[in-house]
Amino acid sequence: MIAWLLISFFVMLGLGVPIAMSLGLSAMGGILLLHGAGPVTIAQRMFEGMNSFALLAIPLYTFAGFTMSKGGISKRLMDFCYAIVGHIYGGLAHVNVLSSMIFAGISGSAVADTAGVSGMFMPEMIRKGYSKKLTVAVTAISSTIGIIIPPSIPMVVIAGICGISTGKLFLGGIIPGVFCGLAQMIVAYFFSKKEGVQKEEGHFELKAVGKGFMESWPALLMPIIIVGTITTGIVSPTEAGAIAVVYGLFAGGIIYRELTWEDIRFAFVETAKTSGKIFVVIGAAKLYTVLLTTAGFDKWVANTMLGFTTNPTIILIMILLIFFVVTMFMESIATLTLFMPILFPIATSVGIDPIVLSVLITVVIGIGLVTPPVGMCIYVACDLQDIRVGEVFPTLLPFIGATFVCIAIFIAFPQLLLLPTYLMR
Repeated sequence: MIAWLLISFFVMLGLGVPIAMSLGLSAMGGILLLHGAGPVTIAQRMFEGMNSFALLAIPLYTFAGFTMSKGGISKRLMDFCYAIVGHIYGGLAHVNVLSSMIFAGISGSAVADTAGVSGMFMPEMIRKGYSKKLTVAVTAISSTIGIIIPPSIPMVVIAGICGISTGKLFLGGIIPGVFCGLAQMIVAYFFSKKEGVQKEEGHFELKAVGKGFMESWPALLMPIIIVGTITTGIVSPTEAGAIAVVYGLFAGGIIYRELTWEDIRFAFVETAKTSGKIFVVIGAAKLYTVLLTTAGFDKWVANTMLGFTTNPTIILIMILLIFFVVTMFMESIATLTLFMPILFPIATSVGIDPIVLSVLITVVIGIGLVTPPVGMCIYVACDLQDIRVGEVFPTLLPFIGATFVCIAIFIAFPQLLLLPTYLMR
């Protein structure tokens, strides 16, 4: 059974069959041919994977992100971030990163960040003398912060699969997100020096920061509403998503008066497309994972890893390496749905904190979003500037290296990551 599932899946994946169909068809073949069960069993198993109240947050946060990005937020965020870090050498690159950090608290999606807010900066960066390679690299890598700083769609998926607190996961992502953003700014600074980019005029002024804050405060309030209502226990993460939707419509339509009915229609359509893809992948991966578990694949993996070592730090590094390699070739939601049920019990059995594990996995799959051959963020950014991934990747490598340094820090000092979670204890 295990041989059939693995071989059939990788053969279809190699032939270019979409990930959801590769998982689903492999599992269906195992059920129909080897188990003799019918279509009803297939439908039930897939529905079980999608039938989670926590997963309802996915379309809600996605819709809220689209309404905020279309409702006049992006330009105001850019001006606010420019007032804060624009005076530093490589100012526009730092503005790009800081804007992504703020927009991460709105959308929960890295790809939406790449195509939305970050995409606004690329023409301006190139006009100011930044190379295409650096511009695309900064845009792509900064967008990965979108799934680290709350809200985060992958964290919602992890919480639904593993039965852990979404609120604590959201809080656990704050400090790593900030660390990754600062690390990216440091790398961007040295690249800007190397390319001889002209320093932006002016200097830091509280008046300019205050003006930018007054114009963008409705956008800045969104992540505070989401995280604040969850941590205080007023609402669940899913209910906070519903509040975010209402607030996004109010901010874009009433406060800024820039959200049109066409924008709302666009948000509905794109949310349906994005969420539909995610849920189909989750359902297919659930079906596939059930068969793998039934066949004893999880026990084989556990015996192999624990037979090698029971050291929590080494087990954690091994798990992160597995996710790093797999997300280079597989879509992140499918990877989480497939591997978390198998690897999560192994990690917790050796004493690894579930929040530390889940947040670091989220950071690692973010790297997968900018790593060929499947990295969606790097492809979106390259398409926007009509440049090949192979040309950008050497420039991107130092940024990826900086992210690994951040991961190493949190492996060595996991208490740093857990500091905000004490708010919910």
